[in-house]
Amino acid sequence: MTIYSERPTPSCPNCGNPCAKRGLTKNGFTRWHTLCGSCRKQTTVKLSYRKHKKDHCELCGFIPQIPQQLDVDHIDGNKKNADVFNLQTLCANCHRLKTFQNKDHLKK
Repeated sequence: MTIYSERPTPSCPNCGNPCAKRGLTKNGFTRWHTLCGSCRKQTTVKLSYRKHKKDHCELCGFIPQIPQQLDVDHIDGNKKNADVFNLQTLCANCHRLKTFQNKDHLKK
């Protein structure tokens, strides 16, 4: 019977440092992120779109009592496209209606 050992730690394609662990899979192998911790933080900062959240819904004009009632929506439905011109602030109701009408939930 062959016993499988853990794979060697992969290296980050950006800087060459060891990648960060993600946890264990069902078969006992360690899962790894594709980037090391420092490169992941830099990428997250660049793609942070929450700073573009406005204080009202851009469709219905709803003004929330707390900021968590608003979402930042990707207009084209592509969550990887974090361009400023592709983002809009929507209330939870308008966001769900827009997602359903554009069938964004099927574009995975």
